[in-house]
Amino acid sequence: NALEIMRMSETSDPQLLWCRDVIERQAGQLTRLVDDLLDVSRITQGKIKLRTEVLDLGRMVMSAVETSRPLIDAQSHQLTVTMPERTIRVSGDAARLTQVIANLLNNAAKYQNDRGSIEVRVACDAGVAVISVKDQGIGIPADAIPRVFELFSQGERAPDRAQGGLGIGLSLVKTLVEMHGGSVRVGSDG
Repeated sequence: NALEIMRMSETSDPQLLWCRDVIERQAGQLTRLVDDLLDVSRITQGKIKLRTEVLDLGRMVMSAVETSRPLIDAQSHQLTVTMPERTIRVSGDAARLTQVIANLLNNAAKYQNDRGSIEVRVACDAGVAVISVKDQGIGIPADAIPRVFELFSQGERAPDRAQGGLGIGLSLVKTLVEMHGGSVRVGSDG
């Protein structure tokens, strides 16, 4: 609320504008971290209940794109989304599936140089819905791949890659996908 009041007050002082933007970014990051920690706590205690319904998978992907768009645009990435001509319907929790896809998009945006590319493909393979996210990121060392979905697992951080995460996003992805009866995997040339 204080940030909104600051935003409503007209000021042309660049230092105050910068301060407001920093506070807004950091508050947003802190909120995301707390939300992720709460989700991890709920999952480990078995307290997450999926609210399943029949969903249009394309809508879930576009909702996740909308959620991740500010980060993608801030780094001038090019996003390509490829959907099949036919609607793919899945049984799932809309909020949780959107969260899964947004986490993957956010990782793709964070861990590559500015002006990179992110490709999202949605397909149906032998009656199974498949979503793939591909980026031109910094890569994952071969010895880290088996641990990438473990809770609090993080790769080595370069100073220019300090994104403030706790290493729980991909663990949430794996757990939520498995709760939906699916699976997730990663591949990297290193």
